Amino acid sequence: MGDHQLELLLLRHAKSSWDVPGLADHDRPLNPRGIQAAARMGRFCVESGLRPDRIVASDSCRTSETVDRLLEATGWSIPVLRTQDLYLATPETIASIIATSAADVRRLLVVAHNPGIEAFSSDLAGRPLRCPTATLSSFRIDASDWSCWADGDIEHLGTWRPKELDD
Repeated sequence: MGDHQLELLLLRHAKSSWDVPGLADHDRPLNPRGIQAAARMGRFCVESGLRPDRIVASDSCRTSETVDRLLEATGWSIPVLRTQDLYLATPETIASIIATSAADVRRLLVVAHNPGIEAFSSDLAGRPLRCPTATLSSFRIDASDWSCWADGDIEHLGTWRPKELDD
């Protein structure tokens, strides 16, 4: 990536469990399928050379576990910011959080929830994107830093779902 190119990776958390009655939505963990899918997406990131410089994630249990399983599968040590601001965030909130990213971050991974992450991904792609759990989308952005990323040309590089990837 050049000096005037950024890459944004958007990941919806993996499949969560509904097994514990009365558990608050924020506290729901991943289910076994979600744990496998998060690891699979981590392996996909390695295979595709998609190593982020930084990860910003919702602080919910399922997004935290998604990030942990992804990092475990990659062996990467990457700074992670977990923030309640991304919990069930709107596309506008996601965009404003991205705009605060440090200048030295060239590839940013954001891990969040539907409906916000799907609506945001679709907005950036310029067409509807289906984002079931653990879906990853990548966008190349012509901008020198994140504070003005939304003004740059945005190219949708691809969207990948764990079910569609070969093991």
